[in-house]
Amino acid sequence: MTRTALAFSLMCMMGSTSSMAAITTPDILKSSLCVDCIDYQVIGSCVWLTCTPAGCSTATSIKVKHRLPDLIAMSYPETGKGPWAAMAWMSPKNPLAQGGGNSHGRSPQLLDHASVSFQNVDLIGHPAEGSFFKLLSTFGYVLEGPSTPFMPYFLSSLDVLGWRFNVPDMFNSASWDPLTNKLGTFGSVYPRGGFAVQPHPYKSAALAAFKAAHITTRNGMSRVYQPLVAESKPGYWPPEPVDVNNEDTAWQPLYPKTEMKAVVWPDIDDRAVLGDPYAQRISDNGQYVWGVWRTYRGCERKGQTLIAHFGQ
Repeated sequence: MTRTALAFSLMCMMGSTSSMAAITTPDILKSSLCVDCIDYQVIGSCVWLTCTPAGCSTATSIKVKHRLPDLIAMSYPETGKGPWAAMAWMSPKNPLAQGGGNSHGRSPQLLDHASVSFQNVDLIGHPAEGSFFKLLSTFGYVLEGPSTPFMPYFLSSLDVLGWRFNVPDMFNSASWDPLTNKLGTFGSVYPRGGFAVQPHPYKSAALAAFKAAHITTRNGMSRVYQPLVAESKPGYWPPEPVDVNNEDTAWQPLYPKTEMKAVVWPDIDDRAVLGDPYAQRISDNGQYVWGVWRTYRGCERKGQTLIAHFGQ
């Protein structure tokens, strides 16, 4: 089944959208028309070699980089009440995944403190493939990513052992070293579960979304998820997996406030700042939505063999 056909099938299954939804599919489609998020750049060139019985010849093509809207990331406290109502049916409550919020009694660390929060996270394939590529094609040569619109790549309510009990991450040495894998002042990426000792509601939600993306952009994780990984090939260089200090992934705020820009987290160094520079981003209902944009690099194929390429 093609990606377009699969997307259409999923749309037919979505059901009615609540009028009280935090964000709707049309809202998301509109947000993808974001020139700043695309960050299209011509960065170099590629040299191709073609050989035939008559001899060999070379040709060059431009090398570009730009972002693609791979995912919609939703972070929210109450299981089964995702902010994108049209897709909330994918992640309902179940006997092993109920509740949420702050100071939840089912913390695997057995903590009951005001700074302990729990967030559900859903990562869904960004629906804007058609409208986005129509805009992107005006820039010139464009690259394709691996994302399928409306595809559920990670649903925390299904990853019960991993998201609620930190299995198998509790056995990873990174989970026991507070000085490594820190996302600025947001907190530690490991263990990659829904609980965090983070009193700031925005940072807690963002950290949870980052953890889920950290899992989803890798193969071979012992978790319940669908990997979103593109393989590199001559003339095509996909982004590295989501990680701390990796600038290949940028986050576009969609809810509670939509912004027509995407930033690499953390985008504010608040360690020596008076007040709370993130205060304007806090959601009244604890729900957050971001568009996840990732940077792809490549050049148009103009020969049999790529013999050289230049540019970052």
